[in-house]
Amino acid sequence: MGLFRRHKVWWMSFTYQGQQVRRSTGTTDRRLAEAVLAKVQVQIIEGRYFDRLEEQDRTFEEMMTRYLQERVIGMSRHGERRARAILAHLLPVFGHKTLAEVSTKEIAAYKARRHQDGAKPATIVKELALMKAAFNVAIREWEWCRDNPVCRVSFGRVNNARVRYLDDVTFARVVQACPAWLQPIVLVARYTGMRRDNVVSLRWEQVDLERSRTAAA
Repeated sequence: MGLFRRHKVWWMSFTYQGQQVRRSTGTTDRRLAEAVLAKVQVQIIEGRYFDRLEEQDRTFEEMMTRYLQERVIGMSRHGERRARAILAHLLPVFGHKTLAEVSTKEIAAYKARRHQDGAKPATIVKELALMKAAFNVAIREWEWCRDNPVCRVSFGRVNNARVRYLDDVTFARVVQACPAWLQPIVLVARYTGMRRDNVVSLRWEQVDLERSRTAAA
């Protein structure tokens, strides 16, 4: 039984019932890590170490606070600001719950409420993504829990397309770059706002030059 460092955090390594076990002490302080290891040794001797999983004691707020400290803070100011803005929505709902109490059903309900409150789909996806990332680290590195409830929640599709309006100079360049047969179609679309299908199916009898109107087929 001993200690080793991983990403500045002290981890325990020991054998229990014939199996090699590696678990994080949750601290970068060696003296504190030694105290945690000593406590674990006593629990193993008394047969109580695996009686209670950490996910039944660790809260969602604990997990997110540690994730922020180890994975976000110091990386970028923008990332930190965005993460804290996300936590302002997540913590009032999940913060007091233990990791075992955060269920897929509750996360799906949270997602639905955020939609009803008018949050944009991209914003909700970022919130769920932060939760998912924190749970993954808590499972793989900290061994605080065994399941990631966010994995079973559909994030939904996000349309990132943007509408771009061209100024006159840029539009003139676009027209010049088009072949001769396409230029009239582009010009009509620009100045009438008509859709492509309506432009290409337009007939002269549908054009009223006196009133500057068209009656698309």
